[in-house]
Amino acid sequence: MKDTLDRINSAPSLTELTADRIRDAIISGDLPLGHKLSEQRLADMLGVSRSPVHDALAILQSEGLVNISPKRGSFVFTPDIKDIDDICEHRALLEIGSVRLAIRRNRKELVVDLEACVGEMEAALAATDAARYTKSDLRFHETIVHYSGNKFIASAYKRTISPLMALRTHLFTAMNATLDRSLEDHRELLDACRNGDPDLAAQLLADHVGHLVEAYRQELLSEKEIKNSASAIG
Repeated sequence: MKDTLDRINSAPSLTELTADRIRDAIISGDLPLGHKLSEQRLADMLGVSRSPVHDALAILQSEGLVNISPKRGSFVFTPDIKDIDDICEHRALLEIGSVRLAIRRNRKELVVDLEACVGEMEAALAATDAARYTKSDLRFHETIVHYSGNKFIASAYKRTISPLMALRTHLFTAMNATLDRSLEDHRELLDACRNGDPDLAAQLLADHVGHLVEAYRQELLSEKEIKNSASAIG
């Protein structure tokens, strides 16, 4: 038996790079929720053949970002309220566990980096830059997960957080969800971490995640009312 194994070239494949580009476009809102995805158009835009695009969409389907139907085609996901409940419940479990570990293990470093994130969010809000705010918001929560010091939690979070990021961009930009409320949530959570209070931090995180569910539920109700009104007029 050989004492060593041949090294693997870790350079990302064309399919991985293609998936990264499409994922980023969905998360940023450039490819909005429900948008129909043409493999040929995506291939032309990215300067690749259809094969890596086809495989990339399969990867993104496994992440929950894309829905592929043999008869209808491929679409950016459009979650229903049950999807949002499940996504947010999953997120809350990971982040609440992470913040408890982070406060216990790495509170000083956690607080320093969260302060930087809140500063970025304040600057984005002052500039009325929702896209920039969304990125800073994501960094805030990734920081909590990172300082848990648990690589398996961090890996699970990274693999499954993309649909939530896309939804948050949608709510912050397309729907103009209130950023002031979001910023206040993050300031309170930062204070709880500063004070070394994991119970309060966990409760604040649970409440904060719940606000996203409330915002999306309100949007669905508004869309339903608009459709009902249009039907009545028709």
